[in-house]
Amino acid sequence: MKPKSTDESSAKHSRKYRVRIRTAHAEYEGLFFSPHPERRLSEALTRMDEFINLKEVRDTSTGETFPFMVISKSSIETIKVVEEWN
Repeated sequence: MKPKSTDESSAKHSRKYRVRIRTAHAEYEGLFFSPHPERRLSEALTRMDEFINLKEVRDTSTGETFPFMVISKSSIETIKVVEEWN
């Protein structure tokens, strides 16, 4: 029997979220990948450093899109889960 690769085992315990983040200057919606298996997004964010990475980001007011974005956790006013995948 072949041992599981690191990618397979980490994918089993990871979660992906579509989140809407409001900062003082704008509101963004994008994909957030958490390598931590916690059920709640707030628990995953607590375990992370001071920045979060988003992919496929859209500015909700202008419609402008970005392939990725890094946001400081201290600049986030609100964060809301729009959709969640295991």
